[in-house]
Amino acid sequence: MSVLCFPHRQSRKSILESMHGTTLLLPLLMVWTWAVALYAQQSGTGIVFYAQPQVSEDIWPSLFQIVHADLAGELSNGVALDKDAILVRGSDNLTGVTFSSIISVKLLGHCDVFPQTDHPEPRGPLGWVPLVSGKIQPYIFIDCTRLAQLLRPAVAGLKKEDRRYAMMQAIAHVLIHEWIHIATQSDAHGRRGIMQAYLSANQLIAGPENGDLQMAKR
Repeated sequence: MSVLCFPHRQSRKSILESMHGTTLLLPLLMVWTWAVALYAQQSGTGIVFYAQPQVSEDIWPSLFQIVHADLAGELSNGVALDKDAILVRGSDNLTGVTFSSIISVKLLGHCDVFPQTDHPEPRGPLGWVPLVSGKIQPYIFIDCTRLAQLLRPAVAGLKKEDRRYAMMQAIAHVLIHEWIHIATQSDAHGRRGIMQAYLSANQLIAGPENGDLQMAKR
């Protein structure tokens, strides 16, 4: 069964190198600084999504609905994640909207389509968060290209809309996995559930009611 890892112990330098020289972290740091100053002193978590390249507009409602369903399904059991987090796009007009904390999520690659030809199993992380001066930063990077390549055999017989739904479910699982690392400020992984270091394609597309993805209670 194919599995992939979610390593997150990456310095700023290693993250930039893994993106083939692109400088994604600096613009996000600038956005974060601006957002903290503008949106401080308000309860609630804001999760701000960015996509590179741009994705179809109709994926956002499905993705946001699935993330909220995963949170409500207690995939994060035992960890204090904000189940009522506000999910928005970086391109949205946020004038007058305030958050007590903000997490930036960067979707890399084509998140709304699957490759049309077979590819070797991808290597490297599906998602990661930067570690700076011993602190896990509130930035989540998700590699949709690797996700699509990993999921393709498991969804090959599905209709286009079902394949897209499976991709959104996988993105949501990776997001929650990395969010738990941020919330706990820990690089620890679990022996079962969504915090395993490795998740199979079938686990990634499983709904939140799947008992195999529930975190073991502490």
